[in-house]
Amino acid sequence: MKPLPKPLQITVYQDVLCAWCYLADLRLESLKQEFGDILRWRVRPYPLRLHDKRPTEKELRGLTEEVRRAQQEPEPVAKLLTTELWQGGDAPRTSVPALAALEAARLQSPTARAYLARAMQRAALEQGVNVTRTDVIFELASRVGLNMGPFSAAYHSEDTRKLILDEHQLAASRGVRGVPTIVIGGRWMVCGLRDVSEYREHILTCIGKLNAPRPGSSERMVH
Repeated sequence: MKPLPKPLQITVYQDVLCAWCYLADLRLESLKQEFGDILRWRVRPYPLRLHDKRPTEKELRGLTEEVRRAQQEPEPVAKLLTTELWQGGDAPRTSVPALAALEAARLQSPTARAYLARAMQRAALEQGVNVTRTDVIFELASRVGLNMGPFSAAYHSEDTRKLILDEHQLAASRGVRGVPTIVIGGRWMVCGLRDVSEYREHILTCIGKLNAPRPGSSERMVH
């Protein structure tokens, strides 16, 4: 009997404050259902705002424009996106606290992380709530049913913050420059929001080449 093939790993780099990542999540969700156990998904943090500092007016204009562009996408949820996060007077200074919360939730289960991530995305991107604030983070974590004692310990741990910074550095060294970015099988890097059909095409290509000799480069850039 032939051994079952190893699942194809897909690494998704994302920031919970990014509207494009929210839409990419929804598109990739359908592929998770479609491919099932053939794929193994790994979601990793990539903070767009790494350092703790107030956004400049120019940055706020740019972040607002990104949301307005995302509002033009065909998903119904795109019409729910709001620019209030960046225009409401309480703009996030850094993404790190929110991403640290997701890593703390992951320690309880991947499902716990997914529930908290979706709650954060909806609060930040549909309601304009600053989900990097500790009080908001803990309210959302409690609302999705996390065990708050272990969550609090992991969230406040310096090791969790260090993990976010280390992941950012590692991803940057591998060519990641923004989000959403997905790396398929360690071979193909797909940057930016794409149609479901395009994601599917790259996944099928990598499944077909899974046992082929690896090229000189470990990843192929797709622009």
